[in-house]
Amino acid sequence: MIRKLSLLLILCTVSSTAFTDTSHQNYEEQQLRGETRGLFSGAILGGALGGPPGVVIGAGIGALFGDAWSTASQVNNLQASLNESQIQFAAVENELEIIKKEYQTAKTELDRFRKAPPKILPAFLSAQPVITCCDNTVSSIYFRTGSSDIELHYNEQLESIASLVKQMTNAKVEITGYSDRTGDPSRNLNLSQQRSDSVKSFLIGMGIDNASIATLAHGETRPLQAVQNFETDFFDRRVIVRLRDNSQTMITQTPED
Repeated sequence: MIRKLSLLLILCTVSSTAFTDTSHQNYEEQQLRGETRGLFSGAILGGALGGPPGVVIGAGIGALFGDAWSTASQVNNLQASLNESQIQFAAVENELEIIKKEYQTAKTELDRFRKAPPKILPAFLSAQPVITCCDNTVSSIYFRTGSSDIELHYNEQLESIASLVKQMTNAKVEITGYSDRTGDPSRNLNLSQQRSDSVKSFLIGMGIDNASIATLAHGETRPLQAVQNFETDFFDRRVIVRLRDNSQTMITQTPED
């Protein structure tokens, strides 16, 4: 009897392994396999210990264990989603605070320039290029994995940028897209360009002249951290928006340097 029971336990273990899946399967398949595995294992043990009645009882108990396994998997998936949402929310709060401070500073400077009395310069004084108050203002937009859609909470931030551009005399906007290091490099390059184009389309929709906007894409080639992990990937999926004065040299190679 002991040998028989041991053999059946080994058989249950083998059957459980046969139902185990790789990380690439979706959650519904894993849940179905977990429940089937519990049902199958319970039926074998119940049949060995109690005959046909034991099969029914064992199958029921096994199904309960399989359902518990599925519930645990669901909790883990929900926890991972919650962690990503918390990281995104913290980044958004930080970016909103920065853009609000920059916007208030720019408004104050513009008001000061408008209220300043006109100055008469001597004829022999050479005119120097004037750098506007908002030159080199930088803002960051972050994206979900594999997406180029702008999240709704960035609308206010981009609207503030468009407002500043309209108030600058010689404004140009540099938009540079990036991606994380997950997946194919060529697809990541295309995705980073799509993210730049999404931000450009938004600003054009806010009335910004297409000729004053330049877009770049670097794909996964310029990560913020050397070590790749869950958090660094989030910050690598970004678009950098930089306001430049038209009289200054346009940065076309390294807009973040």
